[in-house]
Amino acid sequence: MDMSLKQLVPVILFLYLKNLSSGHSCGIIIPESPSVELNTEFTATCILFDHCKLQFKTSFAKDIFWKFKQHRVPREQYRRINDSAVSVTVNYTSELENPLTCNVLLYSQLEQNIYGIFIKSGFSPEKPSNLTCILYQDNMELSDSISCSWTSGRPTLMPTVYTLKAETSFNAFRNQTNSNSCELKMVTVPIFVNMVFSVEASNVLGIAVSDVLVSDPVYLVKPSPPVIKKFIAENDFPNYLMVQWEHPLPSYIMLFKYNIRYRPKDTDVWTEIPENDTSSYIQTFSLQDLSADTKYGVSVRCMNSEGKGYWSDWSKEAFQITPEAKPSKKLDIWRVIGPADASGKRIIEAVWKTLPHFSANGVIKVYNVQVESLKTKDFFSYNVTNTTERLHLSEKEPYRITIVAYNSKGKSPDARIVIPESNNNTESSPVESIVPNSLDGQMHVKWKANTARVTYFVVDWCVVSEKGCSLVSWQYENKSSLQTILKGDFKPGIRYRISVCPVYKDISKPCFAEEQYFQENCPKVGPSIIKSKREKNSVELEWELISVDKLNGFIKNYTVFYKAAEENENSITVEPQDRKVTLNSLSSNTMYIVHVMASTSAGGTNGSQFTFTTLKYAPGEIEAIVVPVCLCFIFIVVIGMLFCFNKREMIKKHVWPQVPDPWNSTIANWLPNSPSQSNVSPKEPVCPEGSITNFSVIEIGLCDSKSFTDEYNKDSLKKGKYTSDEHSSGIGGSSCMSSPRQSVSDSDEGDSAQTTSSTVQYSTVVPSNYRGQGHLPSSTVFSRSESTQPLLDSEERPEDQHSYGNINTENGEHLPQSIDQDTRKQKGSYFKRPKPINEDSLLKLHQIEIAGQSSDSFKFCSTEDGGLPSSNDSDALHVDSSTSPGMHMDLESSEKMSYMPQLSGYRPQ
Repeated sequence: MDMSLKQLVPVILFLYLKNLSSGHSCGIIIPESPSVELNTEFTATCILFDHCKLQFKTSFAKDIFWKFKQHRVPREQYRRINDSAVSVTVNYTSELENPLTCNVLLYSQLEQNIYGIFIKSGFSPEKPSNLTCILYQDNMELSDSISCSWTSGRPTLMPTVYTLKAETSFNAFRNQTNSNSCELKMVTVPIFVNMVFSVEASNVLGIAVSDVLVSDPVYLVKPSPPVIKKFIAENDFPNYLMVQWEHPLPSYIMLFKYNIRYRPKDTDVWTEIPENDTSSYIQTFSLQDLSADTKYGVSVRCMNSEGKGYWSDWSKEAFQITPEAKPSKKLDIWRVIGPADASGKRIIEAVWKTLPHFSANGVIKVYNVQVESLKTKDFFSYNVTNTTERLHLSEKEPYRITIVAYNSKGKSPDARIVIPESNNNTESSPVESIVPNSLDGQMHVKWKANTARVTYFVVDWCVVSEKGCSLVSWQYENKSSLQTILKGDFKPGIRYRISVCPVYKDISKPCFAEEQYFQENCPKVGPSIIKSKREKNSVELEWELISVDKLNGFIKNYTVFYKAAEENENSITVEPQDRKVTLNSLSSNTMYIVHVMASTSAGGTNGSQFTFTTLKYAPGEIEAIVVPVCLCFIFIVVIGMLFCFNKREMIKKHVWPQVPDPWNSTIANWLPNSPSQSNVSPKEPVCPEGSITNFSVIEIGLCDSKSFTDEYNKDSLKKGKYTSDEHSSGIGGSSCMSSPRQSVSDSDEGDSAQTTSSTVQYSTVVPSNYRGQGHLPSSTVFSRSESTQPLLDSEERPEDQHSYGNINTENGEHLPQSIDQDTRKQKGSYFKRPKPINEDSLLKLHQIEIAGQSSDSFKFCSTEDGGLPSSNDSDALHVDSSTSPGMHMDLESSEKMSYMPQLSGYRPQ
């Protein structure tokens, strides 16, 4: 219950005070509507009425507080007067905002406003100053009012009234205003009497009065501008104009003095005539020293001749053109010397500037060009209308060029320049250096030169481009001047070549030139890479030179940026005079992206991107590997060849054993009654007319019948015959003997480990008559071969082989002989392989009888030359073992067979 009452008390008090405030006020603030000067102290007092004090039941002095709008004034500035009144004192400034309120705090919770006021603040008026009064002219009379103005001083920030007063000894005039000017109306302005003028300024904070102005109204007159009546020229005086005007007031009222000014129409610069020349009471004046053929404007003003009062405004400007005169200044001429052509003549371009209007003194109608040779005194002259002339002059002669300008009144002074002969071009320039510089929006040029004999300097400048340097302008400078500001329209981003040329008595000497930009910009384009030389870990790049038209400035450096995929970008800076760079430490077989940036003082511009891939192998790296390998191979081959050459006998023995010559065989010495070897020529048959009809071969070894037959068929198809004097081979060998298989040895020895390479082959040759005709010789011819060497090339050729017929068995049985030789050649020979012989079996003899072949094919003796035993002689068909130890041969007469020598076997010789 107690808690609820405490919460309701503020609400009840608020409703009570609201009801109270709707009735009579509880207090008042004194002063109630104050006006306060800013930055001064202000005091206000709040008084509480008694009925409110009883209602509030509070100590008013303790609970009262002051506020400026929402800003509470500190209690240190309060002063308690009594229980019902409290005052506050503040330094009132413009920061304090209205209203000022007196408030009371009830029950330490509620703020109750007692009273509030609005304060007017500002400044008291300052003393008006600079009081001036003017009496204007109205038509040809004076006005009936005087206008005055003054300076009011600082703003008062509150309403202020200004009162203008004018008094004479017999009358007074007054007028008020809120501004700083006022007009006093009069029926008639008194003149020739003094009047006293003053201004009073007042507001709620104070009053201020100006100093008095005492003057006769006639000395306050500002007359109207004079009216120009005439502005004329005379043809006899081209530099003369006369101006005439009217007085603004009659002389009985006021006398005037005048001021005159004039100017050419195309300028804003006026020229004033000195006041002493026009101080008298005049109406005309002559303007002299004017430029001919120039339009001038003139204006006049006036004031009281005593110098008191005010100048009138300038009159309306009048215009007039002066007459023409002959040109007063010579032309500014210059030259551009070109190279000599094939005929020895140079192209000299003479150029000159048009005269300014004030120098031309009229319209220039024609230019006269005169060219004189200083060596031959040749002279020619002609007129042109333009300001350039191209001349073709010999380079071996000096020339003087003279140019004058003509108008309707005459010609200009002569302008000359001397073109020296070309052999003087080696002369050094008196100018030592030149420094062009852009400063403050102008092109400044300084130079050093020997001025001892210099008449004047010519400073020219041209625009540098890919096509050359086109002349822009030039200007003359005094010989004592070593610096100047070029008068021309210079543009940023354009390269200029500035030259300083000394002139000696119209003779132009060698110039000294420097190039300069008025303002540098970034290059228009960047460099483009045009060539690359790739290596394994480096690349040499070259880029094209940017044309001067696109440079926009001097190149300070080039920056080359390059990067590989997924790597950081690297850069290298190159001097401006270089256009090549070598990038090192690159990865092999890697693609790089590169671009070049050209930089001036204003910034840089990137060129187009260029892509290249480094080499996988450096140049010469493959050669460094291949060449040593090849050299090593050649060295090994050479060493091998030398080794083989030195060891040829040993190699021949192992690889290509010596093939014995059957003609030199010792088998003939084994039997008696054999012809001597020495008696037979190697190329001569033993029995040239004989033929072998039967022979027996002892074959040792195993072979395959199929291979045997196939090899023989090949040989028989390749060649049908061969001669023993061209090719020789062993008799006892066969294709079986070239096999690594072991040969069969004598059964008594039982040595089965002996190889074919060490086996000695024997054969018994049994000759018979040709197809049974004739008789046999009494002796038998033996041949022996100890070689296991494969057949020679001629023996391997089938075309050298022959088919054999009339094959007999040991018992003399014959194959059918009705088959002729051609048929036998077509069908081939008859072969029968012996049965395979085991390694433990005895050596067996196979006899093969071959008949029907010509003895010439084999180079054997015929039956007519030797007494060979018949086929029935057992001695001729059997070889005794005692003849060849270790060998046992057995003839199986019951088995009929034929045997054909193989490529690696034996053939009869």
